[in-house]
Amino acid sequence: MNDPVLGGNFRRTIWTCWFQGLDQAPSLVQRCILSWIKHNPGWDLRCLDRHTVLHYAPSLNNLNLTNAVITAASLSDIVRINLLHEYGGVWIDASLFCNRPLDAWLPDHMEQGFFAFRRPEPDRPLASWFLAARPHHPIVARWTRTVRDYWRDRREADDYFWFHRSFRTLCEGDPEVAAQWRRVPKVSAIPPHQIQRLGMTSPARDSIDKVDRMLPLFKLTYRYPVAEDGPDSLLSAIIGPPDAAPAPPPPTQVAPPSSSSSAPIIAGLRLSTENIGDHIQIIAADRLLDRFGLPPRLRIDRDEGLGDPPVPGADKPVPMLMNGWFKRGEQGWPPHAHVDPIFLGFHVRPKQSRALLSPASIAYLRRHQPIGCRDSFTTETLRDRGIDAFESHCLTLTLPRRLPGEGQTRTFVVSRDHRLAEALPASLGPTLPLLHYSGQQDFDRNMARAAAMLALYRDQARLIVTSLLHCALPAIAMGIPVVMFYPINSERGHQSDRERFSSLEQLIPIWRIEDMDQVDWSPTPPDVGAIKLALLDRLSAALSSRGLTQFRALGPIAPASALPPR
Repeated sequence: MNDPVLGGNFRRTIWTCWFQGLDQAPSLVQRCILSWIKHNPGWDLRCLDRHTVLHYAPSLNNLNLTNAVITAASLSDIVRINLLHEYGGVWIDASLFCNRPLDAWLPDHMEQGFFAFRRPEPDRPLASWFLAARPHHPIVARWTRTVRDYWRDRREADDYFWFHRSFRTLCEGDPEVAAQWRRVPKVSAIPPHQIQRLGMTSPARDSIDKVDRMLPLFKLTYRYPVAEDGPDSLLSAIIGPPDAAPAPPPPTQVAPPSSSSSAPIIAGLRLSTENIGDHIQIIAADRLLDRFGLPPRLRIDRDEGLGDPPVPGADKPVPMLMNGWFKRGEQGWPPHAHVDPIFLGFHVRPKQSRALLSPASIAYLRRHQPIGCRDSFTTETLRDRGIDAFESHCLTLTLPRRLPGEGQTRTFVVSRDHRLAEALPASLGPTLPLLHYSGQQDFDRNMARAAAMLALYRDQARLIVTSLLHCALPAIAMGIPVVMFYPINSERGHQSDRERFSSLEQLIPIWRIEDMDQVDWSPTPPDVGAIKLALLDRLSAALSSRGLTQFRALGPIAPASALPPR
């Protein structure tokens, strides 16, 4: 959806971070955050902490902070570029004060889809305290890859301004990025430091007239002599006195790190099918729960096991993500009372199991509503029976967006029907056929195969041509171009396919094989960042309502002294 003010597919999200939690932040930081909320009511401000940052930036789970020495400043640099790569939006440092609404000035600077203030110092091409980017921006993608490569085999930073240097190195080695950066409007990073240069605690009467009140923002620092501040200081005149910040809530209670013995039991699905797409959906759910430090510790069979107590003899319900295709047969539905369902990405096929829409099932679903449905077909099917349902989309859309790589050159054709590959135009070049059906029902082997397929797509795909839903959806989540076809089928079978594909139809065109000459073979992957955020928010709320929070935290975080001198 095009933004009416900023143009293009811009996400109105303001990202920032205070690892200890905003309730533990200095008053100056709280006042700065409040300024962005006050001046930008149409924006979604998200202040992450050392727990929630792992929910939204899953690549941080790959950092080995036990062996690496990474400070909060360096971690926030890694966080900001990964968030902008995954979702787009605006990053602000927590000590950045908003003086004018974003809508009043940012659109004039976003013609290239990326903006940063320039040259805070001669050896730094940009300032990183304010960054804005549209989703999927190539500068951000390549900068994120540069940051990943910098920390791949590194224990500590070799430069205080390593993040800025990485951008300079990128521009020096990538002519396309350098050319794009030259086209970004040139706005100096020096004026926003006015308050610091004039003296934050200096008397306002001596310096207030020297402040350019038309500047959109002021770069401040929370490291200043707070005891010297007062109601007549320049800082108080600009951002309000310390008591202008709302009283912080009680300190956040931090749970101890989880272990196999202390973490609560979460159940995950298992199944006996050769369809790798089912296993891809389970992998997506597992990885999503793992961001919260809650990987499944037991498995329940989707088709036969849900009617049994998940932990025999236990008297506590076991939370379980109910996602994917349900189900074969009548056994085990509705689930046992000790299964505590979290419905996200839920899809029903009533013709395969009449139990799904039985009176007992409808009563069960009403008890656990609202039901997050994988597609509009399931949503309407449940709503027609008086069940509160919403379209959450499939959990496979939460898979992280990939980074660009030199090996992403192959065209994969993924279908059960060889006629699709045979009908492709010769101009498409060499293709590699793949199959999502393993020919066996061994759950563990199929899970391993599904993980390998996802890695193959991520690392090698230039384009995927497919007729399989759970090839298309995870590829879209990873930012891979997809050309989707309906399976070659009877009209009755085609109607069933449209029911299954009823949400995918909202994201990309779905072709019939007879329309081959109309296909765009260089499609732009759709932005599904809003869907990812909504699914994460829904799951976070569901887990929080069950007291399942803060079982994983980013850390250990090295002290600031670990950074090299400026």
